[in-house]
Amino acid sequence: MATIRQHASTYALTVLTHRRYSHFQRTQNAELFIATLFRYRDAGKFQLHGFAIMPDHVHILITPAMDQSTSRCLQLIKGGYSFAFRNQSPGEVWHSGYHEHRVRDADDFQAQRQYIANNPMRKHLENYPHVHTAPPYSSRIDPSPFE
Repeated sequence: MATIRQHASTYALTVLTHRRYSHFQRTQNAELFIATLFRYRDAGKFQLHGFAIMPDHVHILITPAMDQSTSRCLQLIKGGYSFAFRNQSPGEVWHSGYHEHRVRDADDFQAQRQYIANNPMRKHLENYPHVHTAPPYSSRIDPSPFE
């Protein structure tokens, strides 16, 4: 049964790859994951406010649709990506579970989005293309729900 909420909530999510393997170091894998994010966003499952696809983990900032739980959104994202990826290669992609932070207010939202955007620089990945601020994605990101 789907969770039906009275108010939309926004979450910063972090998901690790299986055994912290650098799965997304391959550009093809990172781009397939980003396409998966936008596929479910475009289907109305959640609003996508930010992301960084790091070599061994992903950061996502989403507001699930009113009829979707956070865990259901992640199930769609992780499962949708894994299904598409298994056409290329067998094996585990994801660590079980995830870290979830419920965004409290506009200041927290900006802090979370900035943290995600700056994550590649903190890992010394200059001009990193797999982040929501990159030109192919920045115009497709949903605005803050706090505005």
